[in-house]
Parts: sequence; structure tokens; C-alpha cells
Amino acid sequence: MRIPVSEPFDFERTLRFILNPPALLNGRAFDPLLDHFEAGEYRRVADVNGQPVLYGVTARHERHRQRTTGSKYLEARILAGPDDAATRQAIVELVRRQFSTDLDLGPFYRQVESDPVLSRLTRHFRGMRIPQAPAIYETVISAILEQQINLSFAHQVKKALIRAYGPSVEFEARTYYTFPEPASLSITTPGELRTLQISGPKARYIIEISRAALDGRLDLEALREIEPAQAHERLLREKGVGHWTAQYVGLRALGHLDCLPAGDVGLQKVVRRLYGLRKQPTPARLEKLARPWAGWRSYATFYLWLVYWESNEWKDALAAEIRKASSMKSE
Repeated sequence: MRIPVSEPFDFERTLRFILNPPALLNGRAFDPLLDHFEAGEYRRVADVNGQPVLYGVTARHERHRQRTTGSKYLEARILAGPDDAATRQAIVELVRRQFSTDLDLGPFYRQVESDPVLSRLTRHFRGMRIPQAPAIYETVISAILEQQINLSFAHQVKKALIRAYGPSVEFEARTYYTFPEPASLSITTPGELRTLQISGPKARYIIEISRAALDGRLDLEALREIEPAQAHERLLREKGVGHWTAQYVGLRALGHLDCLPAGDVGLQKVVRRLYGLRKQPTPARLEKLARPWAGWRSYATFYLWLVYWESNEWKDALAAEIRKASSMKSE
């Protein structure tokens, strides 16, 4: 199944966000949870019409005889599960959405050309997309799990939840898990989730949101069809969903281009360092600084987040380059 992409498109850099969390100080590596890279192929399990389907995606490059350049495309295939026309079409649509293959990043790059930080980040991360989660429900629950805990503990808790309640698919002597469905988590109890080191309040939020999603009171997939501001407001009605969570869901699952999680501490820290601020910006200060990014604040946020995936040497060199350019401009 061939899927054309809008260039510039960098598949490897896009995958880096979901495959490789930032390195910890102790050098600890994280086991894959839902996203895998095997034999040059990205692999994941998704629920398609109630059935777990393992699919693979590979980046390809087609050379043209009459030109020195070629065109990029993605090639998707079904590795395990139903392999009929309806499933293949569903996987194609999923991959298109997951990697934003139709999105033209040119307007974003042109808009931030004069920004001393983002102009450099867009050159370094050129072609990188915000990878979209296959299901909105998964992103909501994952965001709740990750609230106010460190990366290592969040990974540990999420792994325990997936292993305990997530369906799995066997392929080539390997087990691939998918995220638990609302039906599975709606019948758990706070006590059962507490055994996975999920706090009492978060356990109650997860169970209630799962029940609402299951009985139709909360139609998460329908949020794709309404305006971003409406989707944001609808998410905020659920207990356990604050502004950061709603913004994150918009950015990572709904494909909204103008989300700004201004309360995110990681974003505040990187903005302080690269923009040379004397102290960490408040959410209000960050929103003011981000006004020139309007329309593309999701991508500005994402590219700033991706700084954490780079080495300390690279980050130091970037900060020094920005300071030098700024001092030369002020002379």
C-alpha cells in the first residue's frame, strides 16, 4: 500500500519522538511499549473494526529516470490480523493521519524564518512531523498517566497498564501490544489500578473516562470533526483533564496546528535557555512570546521539545550560536 507524502518529509526524525525517549542521566534505556522499529520497518498494533491489526510502515524513495531527484512515499503493509480491502483502507487512512503525510510545512518554516531560535530548529529538524497517536482515547489516558511524574516512572506505569490490559498480536516470535480499550479499563477498580502504581485520583479519572467513552457520553473520535476550540472545551469537561492535557491531546492526536501547552515545564525551560531569558517564563509570558508563531504553535512547541532529544554538546553549541548572532545583531 503506497502512500504519497508532502515534502519536506523526514520519516526517521519523526519516528525518533515515539521510539526513543530522551536519554536519562543514568543512561537507562526504555523498552518499546507500542511503537517498534524492526528490520528497517516501523511497526504498531491498532484496533481496526474491533480487531487488533499489526501493520508496518517503511519509507521509500522513487528515482525518476529523467531527473536527478526523486519523490518520497510511505509503504504500508499488514503483518498480522485481517487482510481484506476494508482493513487495508483503514490502515492507509491511519498511516496518513499518523504521519500527517498531506501537511505542507512550508508556511510554518517561512513564518518563523526571522525567529532566532525556531529558524535554526526548523533547519535542523526539517521535515519532521508531529506523530499522531492512532486513537484519541489512548492519548487522553496516556496524558493523565504522565501528569506531574518523571519520564522514567511514567514509562514504568504505562508499561504495566499495557501489559495488564492491552490486547496483543504475535508475529515472528515477538509479542506486540496495543493500548487497552475503554471496555477493559471501564470494569477495573481504583484498587486494581493502584497495584500498577497509578494514584487513586488518576485511577478514578481513567475509569470514569473509559466508562463515558464506552457508553457514548464521550465520543472522542468525533472531536476530529469539530473546531479546535470546541474540542478543547469538550475535553475540559472531563475530570482529570486540565488545559495541559487538552492541549497535548490536540497536538498529538487531533492534528491541531495551533496548540500551546504554556504550562509545560519542559517547554518553559527550553524557551528560557534558548531565548536567553533571565528566569523561567510564566505561562502568560510564554503565550506572549509565542504570538508570532500563531497558527503553528503546535509545531513550534514540538520542535522546541525535540531539543531534549539532542546531546548536551549540541544544545550548548546551539545556545552559543544564538547568543553570538544576537550580540552581533545588537551591535
